[in-house]
Amino acid sequence: MKKIQIYILIFVLNLHIPFLSIHAQNSTPPNIIIILADDIGYGDLGGYYGGKANTPHLNLLAQKGMLFTDFHSNGAMCSPTRAALLTGRYQQRVGIEDPLPGYWQKPGVGSVNGINSNSHAKPKTIADHLKSAGYATAFFGKWHLGNHPNANPINFGFDEFRGLTSGCGDYFSKIDRYGYQDWWHNDQLTFQKGYTTDVITSNGIDFIKKNKKQPFFLYLAHLGVHFPWQSPADSNLQTRIKGEDFTSNKPGSHSKLGPHQPKDVPEILKEMIQSLDRNVGLLVEFLEAEGLDKNTLVFFTSDNGQYLDYDGSTWPKVGSNGKLRGEKGDLYEGGHRVPAIAYWPGKIPENVISNETLMSMDILPTLLEIIGSPMPNQNGNHALDGSSFLNVITQKKEMPERTVFWKTPEAKAARMGDWKFIQDEINPEGALYNLKSDLSESKNLKLENSEVYQSLSQAMRKWEKEIVVSNLTATSEQ
Repeated sequence: MKKIQIYILIFVLNLHIPFLSIHAQNSTPPNIIIILADDIGYGDLGGYYGGKANTPHLNLLAQKGMLFTDFHSNGAMCSPTRAALLTGRYQQRVGIEDPLPGYWQKPGVGSVNGINSNSHAKPKTIADHLKSAGYATAFFGKWHLGNHPNANPINFGFDEFRGLTSGCGDYFSKIDRYGYQDWWHNDQLTFQKGYTTDVITSNGIDFIKKNKKQPFFLYLAHLGVHFPWQSPADSNLQTRIKGEDFTSNKPGSHSKLGPHQPKDVPEILKEMIQSLDRNVGLLVEFLEAEGLDKNTLVFFTSDNGQYLDYDGSTWPKVGSNGKLRGEKGDLYEGGHRVPAIAYWPGKIPENVISNETLMSMDILPTLLEIIGSPMPNQNGNHALDGSSFLNVITQKKEMPERTVFWKTPEAKAARMGDWKFIQDEINPEGALYNLKSDLSESKNLKLENSEVYQSLSQAMRKWEKEIVVSNLTATSEQ
């Protein structure tokens, strides 16, 4: 009996050694940096993803770390993914299923509360968790989770915030499409000169300089490469002007899409991607120069896929999602399968390509496991939907089998293994695709695989009912 007990103890300890070793090798908890690009499609980046942009710094990050082929944004557009990433939950549970509008009641006071800020059901973010664990926390860039003062990032665990609260702003004048200034330092409008991508990185580096003697969490949510499509060299061109309307979809001086003609957009977009890449390089080089790189996890991804065109033939060519079907806003793969890279020297093996199916909401539970923090009560208001992928990045293991879901007001989708169910205007009765054999989602297999189709469609309906009940429960506590 004693021998059996000893063997069981050894087996249990072996299960935990990889996790324990991460902490044992660090005298202090690891620093954490999340870089969220905006509208970077699966075929936009150079290197593995096959895009035309020259992205040597992101390529090097992938070579020194792990690149993901099957990483997905929780939403097919901005706000939903951002809500899920920060809370580790399906975005519907915090009241967000669509991008939030950017209307203002008066200058500096937005009309949108964003994620629920009620004292009982207020979401707990990555920053909240890490701040409780002794981390300095900062958010620089695009928030897009509410422009009302109650929704400001400093109310959700961030010690410092610099950036915009709306969905898009001019890269130079920092004016939103409605003609309002939208660049903040915490809860005060504070203009910063420079190209937005450069400014966000500069703020991040300054934050690290001030906090490098303690664990830090830095969330850089770049505006790049969301419209207005402006390259770093465009400061001499028309920029948005305070008090004027820039909501037009058409080319011209007041287009929300920027100062360029449609034919020039693909090249401008390439320059914007390359600017983002250079800034990732600057950040990593700074970490290396300061000797911080080996104790810092850097995770890069995008909030959704890329536009292929915009407003039909008006802007006929924008970016690329590679061979994936669909674009930003769709629940086909082009809307939510996005580039992702994890880098952590000495902890994440180099030059590894992972084919595991992961979601934005999986980031928070992964970070909690890394720092040894307990997961939230699964019966409480902060119960997680995401799953930790620590074993994927440190040991190249597989994720447990699960079904994951996407939903917009226009469409819904469910994925289990290689199978994907989708229901939208094109397929009102639902369609079934096998992503292993048909990544482009071109052949509907629902008739040949009726059991799989029924199983996923039933799982979809069950999940929809669950999140509606969850959201009603949260609302009733206001």
